[in-house]
Amino acid sequence: MLTLVSWNIQYGKGVDGRIDLSRMAEVIHQDGLPDVLCLQEVSRNDPDTANGSDQVKELQILFPDYEIYYGAAHDRCGGKNGGRRQFGNLVLTRQSPVQVLHHLLPSPADSTAKFMSRQATEMVIQTSSGVFRMMSTHLEFFSEKQQLAQVQRIREFHEEACTQFNEPGIDLPNTPFERVERSERMVICGDFNFIPDSPSFRLFTTPFSEDIPDLVEAWSAVYPGTARSPTCGIFDHKQWKKGPHCRDYFFLSQNLAQQIRKISVNTETDVSDHQPIRLILEV
Repeated sequence: MLTLVSWNIQYGKGVDGRIDLSRMAEVIHQDGLPDVLCLQEVSRNDPDTANGSDQVKELQILFPDYEIYYGAAHDRCGGKNGGRRQFGNLVLTRQSPVQVLHHLLPSPADSTAKFMSRQATEMVIQTSSGVFRMMSTHLEFFSEKQQLAQVQRIREFHEEACTQFNEPGIDLPNTPFERVERSERMVICGDFNFIPDSPSFRLFTTPFSEDIPDLVEAWSAVYPGTARSPTCGIFDHKQWKKGPHCRDYFFLSQNLAQQIRKISVNTETDVSDHQPIRLILEV
C-alpha cells in the first residue's frame, strides 16, 4: 500500500492567524505518516508571507526521515538575509524518486486579474508493481483564463509522458541521455482552485484519444454520486465566504482507478484554511 497526502498549508498560517508549522506537522503525525506528502504554499526567506523564515529547512527538521523536493513557483531577490525570496510547492517522500521534473505552468496575459506564477512537480516513483508518475500542483485562483491554460498544460504533460512510454527513445545508459520511463500511470494532487462543476474540472476529465488513459477524480471513482467532503471554507469564513466546499483533489489515470483503497479528508483541523486530503493506493 502507498499513502499520499496533499495539503495547502497556507505557509503554516492557521485560522487564528498564527504561523506555526509544528501544528501542521502534529496533524500529519496524528493522522499517520504518509509515504508521500505534498504541500502547497511553502515559503522561503519571504518577509511578506512567513516572517522571512526558510520553511523548507523547517519542514526537513519536522520530517527528518523524508527526502524533500521544492518547486519554487516564483524565485526573486530581496529575501531575508540576502536569500532568494521563494514561494511554491514542496514534496516530502519516503519513496526515493527515480526522476524529478519541475514544470512551470503557463500564465497567459490577463489584464483583468491579479495572479502569481504556478508550477507542478512531477516524480517518477518505483513500486513493487512498476513505476508511476506522481505530480503535485497549485493552480491559479483569480484568473480562469490562466487556470484553464494550466489545466491544458498538465493534460499535455500526461499525453507527452504516455506517448514517450509507448514510443520510447534511444537509451544510452550511464550518460545524460539515459532514458527514464515516465509511465502512463499517473496520480496528480494539489489545490486546483476549481470547484467540481467548473469548466476547469470538466476540461481536466475530458477524455483523451484512445491511446492515452483518461484522468478521473478519486472521490468520484470511490463514491460515485456522493457529495465530496469539503476541503476549504470549514473554519475560515473570511477568505471563503461561500462556506465549506471542495477545491483540493486527487486525479488518477484510469488505469490506476481500480487500485484506490481509500480517500478521505481531515475536516477537524483548523491550522490552515484548507484541509489535508489522503489517498491510499495498492501499487
